[in-house]
Amino acid sequence: MRIARFARLSLSALTVFASLAVPAVADEHRVYFSFSGENRLPDCTAASVKSAVAGSIARANRDYYGGRTILSVDEINEVRYRQNGISPVARRFCRGKASLSDGSLQSVHYMVEEHAGFVGVSWNVEACLSPLDKWHVYGAHCSTVRPH
Repeated sequence: MRIARFARLSLSALTVFASLAVPAVADEHRVYFSFSGENRLPDCTAASVKSAVAGSIARANRDYYGGRTILSVDEINEVRYRQNGISPVARRFCRGKASLSDGSLQSVHYMVEEHAGFVGVSWNVEACLSPLDKWHVYGAHCSTVRPH
């Protein structure tokens, strides 16, 4: 009985570790977790990233952005992709134009960062609406989500 339990537990552990060791390919529908030097983050224009940008703004204190939410992000440009520099964590810096719920267009800067998701698995997004960051949560002119 103990041997069967040990075998099932070992097989489960090997399955988990094998799935984490798969080489990373920038595919929008996968968990981004890799120790190789390949591209480990989704593109700035990926639907999942744009959704995460809108979610990041929506989770902010309702008063912070005056109740505004992002309806869409367009004119997206990748500003910089950095990996294996001072920090081994890969980061993709992006900017675009956000259409807000009040009808206005604002600049949005965002950073996609690997190993920043739940318990360090996958990626996370930090986003800042440049002219509306009144308390400078992301530094002057959203400096913490822009490349240095």
